[in-house]
Parts: sequence; structure tokens; C-alpha cells
Amino acid sequence: MNIGAISKRYAKALLAFATENGKEDTVYKEVKSFVRQFREMEDLRKAIESPAVPKLEKLKLLDEAAGHLQTSPELMRFFKLVLDEKREKLFIFICFSYIDQYRELKHIKRGKLITAVPISETLESHMRQLIEQANTGTVEFETKVNPALIGGFVLQIATKRIDASVAGQLERVKKQFIEKNKRIV
Repeated sequence: MNIGAISKRYAKALLAFATENGKEDTVYKEVKSFVRQFREMEDLRKAIESPAVPKLEKLKLLDEAAGHLQTSPELMRFFKLVLDEKREKLFIFICFSYIDQYRELKHIKRGKLITAVPISETLESHMRQLIEQANTGTVEFETKVNPALIGGFVLQIATKRIDASVAGQLERVKKQFIEKNKRIV
């Protein structure tokens, strides 16, 4: 069984169905919520994958994990389809594939901003706008705080990385110093 191919087909079908009904954005948010819950709660995964748990109980658990009892009819219908076809073990792979396909369709890039200290929402929003102006599409940001940077920031977008941190600058100076002093010895 080719997990990747099967997951992509199911995700493509979900995206097509959600887009047809104009609910692809809603389903995207619900799928991201579901993935977060699925990763954090090992018991949820075990219950969904267990053949001993009845289908209606699984649907209830999936509904709570996806939208906290406000799951769209499109996603609920999809959950029923996956359960009917006994593809429970592929749920997480299908969801990741849906997220990837949705981002590709909507031209969404993933970004990570790592700073030495917490930043305000205004500054984060400004950074996002600057990046969106330089690229086509939108950017989803994940922010993290890493005091080891000393100051400045590290920005990662897709395969690009900008290291404007004090720690990064010190590391570059150290490498230059070592390189220049090798000739002396």
C-alpha cells in the first residue's frame, strides 16, 4: 500500500469538494486544528485507529478534534468516507497532504521568525507585510523566542534564511578570525 499516493488522492478529493462548496478556507482551519489535536493527544490517535471503537464514537471524537463541535459538513462527510473505507490509519497523512495542497493552491508560504525577545503583534504583522510584498502570495508565520540569539532575529521562508542575529554575526566574525589566523601559523 502506497501511503503517500493514497493520502494525496484523498486530500485532493477533499480539497476539490471543499472548493466546490466554497469552504476550502474553513476546512483548512479545521484540518490544522485536527492535526494539532491529533499530534498532542496520543489517546485520540489510538481511539481513532482502534477497531474496537464504534464508528459513531470515532466521528464524535473527530468532530471535537477538528472544530470543537463546530465542524463543517464538508469535513464531517469526509471523515465518514474515510471511516467507511477503513482508512483511519491514514488520517494524519491525508491531513498533511490537504494542508500542503491547500497552501500550494493559495500560494501560501510558511515562515518562521525567531527572535531573542518576544515581539509585538504589530511588528510581526509588519514583517509579514514586507515579506508578502517581496513574494507572491501570503505568508503564515510561526514565531519563537530564543534568548541564545542575544539580539536581532532569524527569518526562514521556504528555503531562504536570513540570520540577522547578534549570535550569528559573532559566529561569522569568529570564522573569519580563525581563517585569517591560519595563515600566520
